[in-house]
Amino acid sequence: MRAMINALLVLIGIGAAFFAALCLLLYLQQDSVLFYPGPNDSSLQAQWDSRRVEIPSGGINLEGWWAENPGSSTPFTLIYFGGNAEDVLYTASSAQRFATRRMIVVNYRGYGRTPGEPSQETLYQDGLAIYDYVVNQQGTNPAQVFVIGRSLGSGVAAMLAAKRPVRGAILITPFDSIIAVASAHYPIVPVKLLLKHPFDSTRFAHQASVPALLLSAEYDRVIPPIHAERLSDAWAGPKTLHVLTGVGHNEVEAHSDYFRLINEFLNSFPH
Repeated sequence: MRAMINALLVLIGIGAAFFAALCLLLYLQQDSVLFYPGPNDSSLQAQWDSRRVEIPSGGINLEGWWAENPGSSTPFTLIYFGGNAEDVLYTASSAQRFATRRMIVVNYRGYGRTPGEPSQETLYQDGLAIYDYVVNQQGTNPAQVFVIGRSLGSGVAAMLAAKRPVRGAILITPFDSIIAVASAHYPIVPVKLLLKHPFDSTRFAHQASVPALLLSAEYDRVIPPIHAERLSDAWAGPKTLHVLTGVGHNEVEAHSDYFRLINEFLNSFPH
């Protein structure tokens, strides 16, 4: 009996050590899991160089670009926040498919030629700086500003919709919180205790009174649609949620309803 107890204790000790090692690994690797900084496409960099701007934020300059759409059906300005591995210049290249007069896209810290390291704190700080640049330095009327965020960027867009006056928000494959998403992927791990970047969009949703359009993907295995549903339920202002059928997390833009739904939302506002 004593031998069995000793063997059981050894197994429990091995299991506890393995669990502790797993938690430590996830804690140490979480930045590389959440953020995938990389360079912009060099050919697009050259193409967009004349439209490049630098936006001061917290002692550094953020690299961004203005995309103009003079034939737009609205006078609105779109502030775009990309996904965690996205080259935002690809979105700038499709700017004329949005019903807005102009769009600004910006590299997060550590992305492209923007210096620094990305984090929840710096992304929020930089999001506010980008908004203040668009409104205060560019003289844009806040009533003509929309924020749009995709995946990770939806967290920054949700924050801005709560903290700054904007006309509306567009949230693509959004989440209620990174804690909720990570907890679903790692159910046995105490994610709430380990996560340094919770990106609690639900907290901002409760404060956001502007209209919002939310688009999720039916086969999204990264951020399943339930997270968009929870965010929609928490949103204080008018909101519309669409689940784009037959696509996953990275295919939403290819869906035939993607630009149509966004532009119908934009055109629904008087201008």
